[in-house]
Amino acid sequence: MLIDSKSRFIEMFGTPTNNEKKWPTKIMKDIAPSVQANNKPMSEGNWLLNLDAIQSNSGEILFKKRVSDLELNGSIMAFSSDHVLYSKLRPYLNKVAVPDESGYGTTELIPILPDKSKLTRLYLAHLLRSDAFVSKFSSAVAGTKMPRVSMNDFWKFEVPIPPIDLQEDFDRFVEQVDKSKVGVLSTILLINIYINTEA
Repeated sequence: MLIDSKSRFIEMFGTPTNNEKKWPTKIMKDIAPSVQANNKPMSEGNWLLNLDAIQSNSGEILFKKRVSDLELNGSIMAFSSDHVLYSKLRPYLNKVAVPDESGYGTTELIPILPDKSKLTRLYLAHLLRSDAFVSKFSSAVAGTKMPRVSMNDFWKFEVPIPPIDLQEDFDRFVEQVDKSKVGVLSTILLINIYINTEA
């Protein structure tokens, strides 16, 4: 049976909210603070990311909306490919993205900048997406109609810090799983094209 990234994360690192493997910890604010990128808007082609473009649980970017600099208005923040983006709105929807380029996003997304010497982006993203973390912060919310994570509690969370080489091993596993998924989808697409051509 193929093991998925979520299962491998627990196998390698344990449950982040319990830290049963006794990894050293630091609070989120110290090791992965909210820091915006210094992006310079372009006249055309700026990536504007809203929550509807992020798939729940997987964090997959479903589509990329491109806008002009004139459309970059209202409540937005800037991020880069060094960030992990965490949605504080309705945390039970579990929207955590790992952007592959610089862009702008709704301020419902927190641009988290992990300390590269201590955390990899994929490790942190999977920690934030883990069932235990989602469950913990789905109850630590303020507001009823539009519940948002209590950021005071969020920034005080004790982040387990496994050895960086172990995190990098996990990253390689995730990348291999993602490549396998792309391969399977490509094969299915080719089969469908063949079937439709023959019909």
